[in-house]
Amino acid sequence: MPGLIRILILLGLIFFGLGSCSNPLEPVEPEFVLKTESIMVFQEEFAQELDLKLAAYPYDLNQNPLEYNGLVLDLVSSFSEELVILSAAKEKGIGVDPSELEAAETYFQEDYPEESFDKMLFENAISYEFWKKRLEKNLIMEKFIQQELTDKIEITTQDLVEFYNKHLSQKLDEKELLSKLRLGKSQDSYEDWIMELKKIYPMEINEKILARFLIKDDKGQTNKGQTND
Repeated sequence: MPGLIRILILLGLIFFGLGSCSNPLEPVEPEFVLKTESIMVFQEEFAQELDLKLAAYPYDLNQNPLEYNGLVLDLVSSFSEELVILSAAKEKGIGVDPSELEAAETYFQEDYPEESFDKMLFENAISYEFWKKRLEKNLIMEKFIQQELTDKIEITTQDLVEFYNKHLSQKLDEKELLSKLRLGKSQDSYEDWIMELKKIYPMEINEKILARFLIKDDKGQTNKGQTND
């Protein structure tokens, strides 16, 4: 996790109690968890994403506060990258039109015959609206990354020769070769690329709201798990 995010999370969260009362004369606290200048993640969306992650565990993570809080902070990290990419895409006018979204939805559901798609959503406690919103976000991020990172990767003749020699057994044609090479180089460049984007689109964490998602011990302190840098 970038230093800015780590500092914001580690400083001050333990001072916010769960369910603390606010003065009715004070302005209502905005209920976002994270935001950039143009996009916010509100409590409901954060809670839904957290529930999905918790549902993937074969045991009750609430019984392990350290691991549970680590999962929450990992979600903060994931959302921070998502917000930065979506904010940049929004500024550049990159979006998904209804026909693109419908085509992607149809393609995805082809893997689910008859009513099995609805059954999958039901079994995972996912609403159709939430799933479709997530699909749209993913399409926008993929389009932005393709346009602003992958397509801008420079490929030299030496890169092609070395890559070809390493993958002789795969018998790739020129188009497949270029695609795989460009994808690999873009993955290698991703961390530096996203760090630069975060400088352009700084993110704010609402520590008071985030504290509501963290489990505190008997002393009122937050047990924080490991986070992914």
